[in-house]
Amino acid sequence: MVFQDLEVESFYRVLAPRPTILVTTTNQEGRVNAAPFSFVMPVSIKPPLLAFASVPTHHTYQNLKETSEFVVNIPSADILRELWITGEKFPSGVSEIEKAGLTEIPSTKVTAPRIAECIAQMECKVFWIKDAGDHHLIVGEVLKAHVNENILKEGLLDVKKVKPILHLGGKNFVVGDNLRTVD
Repeated sequence: MVFQDLEVESFYRVLAPRPTILVTTTNQEGRVNAAPFSFVMPVSIKPPLLAFASVPTHHTYQNLKETSEFVVNIPSADILRELWITGEKFPSGVSEIEKAGLTEIPSTKVTAPRIAECIAQMECKVFWIKDAGDHHLIVGEVLKAHVNENILKEGLLDVKKVKPILHLGGKNFVVGDNLRTVD
């Protein structure tokens, strides 16, 4: 096997494809923001914690600093185009959910709404935030989790049915519907 050098600033390109989420937040005035992220991972089961990384200039980051809460929405391939629209640069106060033609539904534990077209949602409060280079790492405690009743098969995500969105880089995504089981 022959290896080539990779610029260290591009290290994350080989940590792909990555799960893609839509994070919804509100600011103190109640204006909603939605944005896609693929720098995301579970952190702990007890307590239930998840993390994602955001550039500190994003509206999402500014909102969660103000309110300390957010919702992680899990999209499927059915809304890939809409997910891409939410990533566009809109002025503060413009609803990405509305621009993308998605539907807000109320959360039960936080102010930020859930997105109805997503297959699952996790309502979170900020557990901690740490500077991490050009991003900030946000760890949230999951207060409530919602899941579409048709997406689980034997307790696992039915990837053949759901076709989760995995971010490869830029405008490139993998639709994860090829399941292999290790014997």
